[in-house]
Amino acid sequence: MFHSLKFLYKFGYYTLCLNLFTNLKSIQHMKIVLLNLLILLSFSSSAKNKTWAYINEEGETVFTIDAISVYEFHSGLARVYKYTLVNNKWITGYGFIDKTGKVVIDCNLIKAQDFNAEVTWVKFKNQNYYRLIDKNGNIIPTKKYEKTGNFYSFQKDICAVYEDGKMGFIDSTGKEIIPCKYTGSSTFTEGLASVCNYNSIKGEYGFINKKGEEVIPLKFVQSGTSSFHKGLARAQVYGKTVLIDKKGETIFKTSKGNIQGHNHGLVMVFTKPNRKAWGWLNFNNEFVIKPIYSNAKNFNDDGYSIVEKNGLKGIIDTSGKVVMDLKYKPVYSDYKKNGYYMGVYPSKEAKSLYDSKKDYFNTDFVLINTSAYKHISPANFGNLLPFTAKNGKAGYLNHQYEVVIQAKYSRVKTFHKGFAWVLLN
Repeated sequence: MFHSLKFLYKFGYYTLCLNLFTNLKSIQHMKIVLLNLLILLSFSSSAKNKTWAYINEEGETVFTIDAISVYEFHSGLARVYKYTLVNNKWITGYGFIDKTGKVVIDCNLIKAQDFNAEVTWVKFKNQNYYRLIDKNGNIIPTKKYEKTGNFYSFQKDICAVYEDGKMGFIDSTGKEIIPCKYTGSSTFTEGLASVCNYNSIKGEYGFINKKGEEVIPLKFVQSGTSSFHKGLARAQVYGKTVLIDKKGETIFKTSKGNIQGHNHGLVMVFTKPNRKAWGWLNFNNEFVIKPIYSNAKNFNDDGYSIVEKNGLKGIIDTSGKVVMDLKYKPVYSDYKKNGYYMGVYPSKEAKSLYDSKKDYFNTDFVLINTSAYKHISPANFGNLLPFTAKNGKAGYLNHQYEVVIQAKYSRVKTFHKGFAWVLLN
């Protein structure tokens, strides 16, 4: 039987069927043939691929497609990964479909990124470098870069590329607008990216704009992971971490701790070696939240921070008030993205997030009754939240945590611009 399967892949299932029927000698052989035919059916396109439906927020199916994996639509096209029969041989590859489910770029790519811009990077079979293509599948001439970044949805006009380990940037026409001579950040925030000259001995960093102009001189140490937030960025001056403005001038410095970030008028610092004793200063250099935490994350835009003490995590607000008790590990604090706050209870046994005991909270940190559900997945900014019922089937909840699309699918993905992928089998 296994030889027959190998034969299938080498010559195609039609040839295998002919070979088996030609050599029929008995009823026993007939049983073997039928068994192999059943196996062949299991290796058909619809069996190898899975059937996905593209649905709207009312649960209505727009179209279905057979594929291994499906991804969100960007610029009118969605990336898919699927089996395709070519010359009686099944091959796997990435391609792109339009919003009717029609394949518009063949699934023969070994790697592909989403069309966040009107172009994207792909890699063809038997090639060890990426090619830039447009939405019609036409190749846009570029150098043969060893590595590429992304044309992000928040950065559609420029993309990092790498040549001999050095980073530069191209635009969406494939033109190199910043030469490959840097290391550092591949993304721009507030119009600037933190970079270092590739051949720099001391590793001094500064900031460039999208024209490649070094608007803040490359003179700082260890600002390489820094980015601008509300007009300020971290940099190191004379061995001390400070906050600088877009002119490169020091705006805030302190001797009370090592600066790690800022938000809501508060500067996050750790005050002891090995990154211990975290707290927050105001811009008058006064502790607003004492350095009592063993670890912490900067305040998010909603004004909440995940903090840790004695190995357990919770959430505080900008006044230092505990709004989620420190009894979890880990904690999820991005309500706008997830559609809830969540704390996962520690466990002595290794468990997946799906199987772990957890608490969900609404926007006011009131505990949500989720006893009817096995798991609620993040909404990822969508209007509906994917959930898994006790029977393992999946559906969707609204933001009042009420079922609006029944749990009848094998798997569901998050809604994106009013539509989502669901797995039917």
